[in-house]
Amino acid sequence: MADTVTAEILELERRRWAALTSGDTAALRELFSARMTYTHSNAMVDTRDSYLGALDDGTVSYVAVDVADEQVRVFDAAAVVTGSAVIDARAGGRDVRTHARYSAVWAREDGRWAFVCWHSTPQPR
Repeated sequence: MADTVTAEILELERRRWAALTSGDTAALRELFSARMTYTHSNAMVDTRDSYLGALDDGTVSYVAVDVADEQVRVFDAAAVVTGSAVIDARAGGRDVRTHARYSAVWAREDGRWAFVCWHSTPQPR
């Protein structure tokens, strides 16, 4: 069972990254919980709506993401994904490259997996 859930979570993560880099906020809204919190590597915190709003209005856009070291830990109604990522984005009119370690949390909501939390921290180079 855990192997099946792990595969499902990894597929959801792939879909999330693809939607993020293509600017598909409708797909992200489907994946995100209404109660999602997103803590950026600079410690700024977004809700689902503020995060998607910044993508919709062009305040931020994600160009490319290279993920490594993904590990999934499955619990009863939650899954925690940890890994490292190099994230190329455009924010505030400038190009930004972030090397980060992250935790992403998925939880069962209304019979489906929903993305509920992201927390990242800069990775020393």
